[in-house]
Amino acid sequence: MESRCGRRPGGPGHAQKLDWRMVAHQEAEATTTTTVDPMRLASRWRSPAEWVATAAALDSEPMPSELNTANSSGLFAVVSVDKMSVKYLGVNHHGHDVGVVQADCPAPMHRAVYYFEMTVRNAGLKGQTSIGFTTESFKMRRQPGWESQSCGYHGDDGYLYRGPGKSESFGPKFTSGDIIGAGINYIEQLLFFTKNGSLIGAFPKDIKGPLYPTIAVHSQDEE
Repeated sequence: MESRCGRRPGGPGHAQKLDWRMVAHQEAEATTTTTVDPMRLASRWRSPAEWVATAAALDSEPMPSELNTANSSGLFAVVSVDKMSVKYLGVNHHGHDVGVVQADCPAPMHRAVYYFEMTVRNAGLKGQTSIGFTTESFKMRRQPGWESQSCGYHGDDGYLYRGPGKSESFGPKFTSGDIIGAGINYIEQLLFFTKNGSLIGAFPKDIKGPLYPTIAVHSQDEE
């Protein structure tokens, strides 16, 4: 990934990079302990024609496939040519110089579960990487979870952030080599996060409107 992204002019030491993989899952079992298969149960209530229409709607719904280079904090981060990774270019003087970027479209809503992952390539000096969901109007110079109508799981402290003044101890910190996931369980109306394939925790989905998968970097000497 480094050969595609390059480094900031002036030498190394001011880059932080995340490489993400977006994966769509439709198995509700990923975030629930119930033994009921809601999709199979729903099939008892729909005719074959209705299921054909449902399948067509699923196929036509856009899926996030890359990072959005048009709507990102370009002053503090650069997205790779393949639009699958981001690295930090700022100097982290304050809370409004975050390198944050959304996916190219919102998470699909007509399914049981949506899920995506990112890989932290190098946590570097402070490890202030984060992952979460934001709305279209989110301030693109802030960490996900620092503003209303957003949430974020942060690597430097393991805290969950759900808006101004709303933070709580949530899970372990994460660092270089960790794979962190974020998802939406539409069946139970929950948001959840994972670390290296294991569920960290889930909480009520209280953010309204379409949600954009979002990742952020915010620290010097990280790549």
